[in-house]
Amino acid sequence: MKKCKVVGIISIKGGVGKTTSVVNLGASLANDFGKRVLLIDGNLSGSNLGLHLGIVNPDVTLHHVLSENALVDEAIYEHSYGFSVLPSSLVLKETNPFKLKQIISKLRNNYDVILLDSSPTVSNELQAVMLASDQLFVVTSADYPTLLMTVRAVQMAKKKHILITGLILNKQRGKNYEISVKDIEDYTGVPVVGIIKDSLKVQEALSNMKPVVLYNKYNSASLEYRRLAAALISEKFKEPTVFIKILNYIKEDFDNFRNHKFTEAGFKYYE
Repeated sequence: MKKCKVVGIISIKGGVGKTTSVVNLGASLANDFGKRVLLIDGNLSGSNLGLHLGIVNPDVTLHHVLSENALVDEAIYEHSYGFSVLPSSLVLKETNPFKLKQIISKLRNNYDVILLDSSPTVSNELQAVMLASDQLFVVTSADYPTLLMTVRAVQMAKKKHILITGLILNKQRGKNYEISVKDIEDYTGVPVVGIIKDSLKVQEALSNMKPVVLYNKYNSASLEYRRLAAALISEKFKEPTVFIKILNYIKEDFDNFRNHKFTEAGFKYYE
């Protein structure tokens, strides 16, 4: 039996796309590669993993399990998207997050990959996710405030001797004002393993409570999440044909253009 991988997806700045990355990596692993996948919401004080997937108010959650008011199997939900979800409660409850590692140890035989969402702040919740993980991905973006927080997250992980597989550079626009990939790697000492381009389809998919890898399979963000998923399990990703890539590039470019309006100052984005 292959060993289960427990992967923490972290950042210590909100809004960078950490939960979106968890959802899309999980959806790709389950649907593209047929893996048994569990997503766990380790963001106990600000849970939203369930909301990304239409699980709005679950009866039993990770909070109940941590407080020993329910068995872990009672809090796991089988999602129609092909993976399992262990959500947290939307109502803040006192729990001991450091029990997470013990809970996960009981689940390893049931899954090929367990993905952990985490708190976007320096807290016991973040530390608990780090300690429960075999390896970590840090989600960042190409601006200095986020980079500063990313460096801090990397330093925290290294102090705990936890392997950082790499950085996921999210919402990349390819503009001159963005920090280069080389500079990000130099500042953090960690390789950038995936670059998710900024795409309106990601937000569109989110509004439909569906992972973009299922909502628009050949979108640029979808393709990169699927490549990352393949790399995570050391499998080869089958690239779409050049024709399909060009077709989707044109469509994506047109969709971005359609969602702008021309003003005297230039193009102004609006939704």
